[in-house]
Amino acid sequence: MPSSTSIPTASPSPTPTVRPTAAPGAGAATPVPLRTISCSASSCLSSALKNAAAGDRIELAAGTYTGSFSSGSQGTAANPIVLTSADASNPAILSGYSAGSGYALNIKGNRWIVSSLKFTNAQKGIILDQSNDSLITRVEVYNIGYEGVHFRDGSSRGRIEDSWIHDTGVTGAGYGEGVYVGSAEGASYNQAVYDTVISGVRFGPNVRAEHVDIKERTLRTVVENCSFDGTGISGANYADSFIDVKGNDAVVRGNTGYRNGNAALLDAFQLHKIVDGWGVNNRFSGNKVYMDGPAGYVINAASGTQAYASNNERSPSGDLYAGDVGAG
Repeated sequence: MPSSTSIPTASPSPTPTVRPTAAPGAGAATPVPLRTISCSASSCLSSALKNAAAGDRIELAAGTYTGSFSSGSQGTAANPIVLTSADASNPAILSGYSAGSGYALNIKGNRWIVSSLKFTNAQKGIILDQSNDSLITRVEVYNIGYEGVHFRDGSSRGRIEDSWIHDTGVTGAGYGEGVYVGSAEGASYNQAVYDTVISGVRFGPNVRAEHVDIKERTLRTVVENCSFDGTGISGANYADSFIDVKGNDAVVRGNTGYRNGNAALLDAFQLHKIVDGWGVNNRFSGNKVYMDGPAGYVINAASGTQAYASNNERSPSGDLYAGDVGAG
């Protein structure tokens, strides 16, 4: 991912440039936008998000867009709404006002593609609420007060891939998850967040809570081919593993984790029961973790939870599993 150290300033452009384009052809692998909206200022971006329609492609010139951006517009399977940089090699930056408040981006509609952008300087990075079938790809999320990316409030079949999340929890270490799936028991949000995929994401350094927190009442979350840098995991609010699973039927496969000498990281993967009947039938396969020494399990399944494991590796050698962890 591009470096997050250089933040250019956007030149003002009060109104979007709108270019009509052809309707998507039948069977096209990548939908062609119905119109392309080009922005180079925060006001233009806010307007484009507010007035987005299915098939829009919102392209951002290189620069920094400051605000708490949101949209409730709906894409469709044939015509998703795309938010992206005009030049993927020089991504635009969506910046909140401070790491202590607000969201960098809150999507409240279905069928969005958020691509080739950076998100920073907000309490929360990217939040998806009631947003089904949305894709986050090739983004960088950093310097965030709480969690980096949150699939929330009934958002199902969401996916984040090929991205980098680091330096989260800068104002609340115990709430600084990299990716947060679902909501805690008692929250006002719809906890039924199903079929989330987290693929090829680089986590850390300085993700101060769990890199992935899979909450109770979520189903079939997949975490695959990710890398975890344990530097900076804080131990605050029980944040002491790369992944904490409290939902059912999760699949954790092909990931690589590095403890990097962090004594606050107790185990690579943990399971906890918050609600009866949840925290079961979770599968871990083909993961490799570097734990620096003999302490800490690859999988630690707390009482009332259940996991199946195969072909996981620990370096150096030591205890692999604790609790109800079967072969499979």
